[in-house]
Amino acid sequence: MSEIRIVKARPDHFLSIAALDRTAWQSNSHSEFIPDGEHAWRIWCEHALTFVGLDQDGTVVGAVLAFPCIDDSFCLHKVMVAEAWRGRAIGSKLFAALFAELDKKKASCFLTVDPANESAIRLYRNSGFTQEKFVVGYYREHEDRLVLTRTALPI
Repeated sequence: MSEIRIVKARPDHFLSIAALDRTAWQSNSHSEFIPDGEHAWRIWCEHALTFVGLDQDGTVVGAVLAFPCIDDSFCLHKVMVAEAWRGRAIGSKLFAALFAELDKKKASCFLTVDPANESAIRLYRNSGFTQEKFVVGYYREHEDRLVLTRTALPI
């Protein structure tokens, strides 16, 4: 497997990203709930900050998405890498592209994460998410979340 390129997602990437999401979602601790649908990915590819990692054939092997919120912040909603491509710093490269855009916009970014997902929390902390808040029953009574926030870095 060769290097990948990180590019802004185009509308024609949405089906490939949705397929990756369905596969990646299966490792979620609450995978019985539905992953995001193709219709949402179509809109996000055009109207949100969505980046993809493409292999030499142009196949989507990773994606990251942050959508704008009404308070001028962004919600980092998804980051995913195809299993065969994990361990190659693709997630870090996707974050770098996303954070460069957020910093240009001087926009903060927040996300929620399962408090039991220690590896993800470590990645997020290492990526500049410094503000933390624990919320009991964030989604459902049994689904607590850690809300992490990253403020924009000066350019």
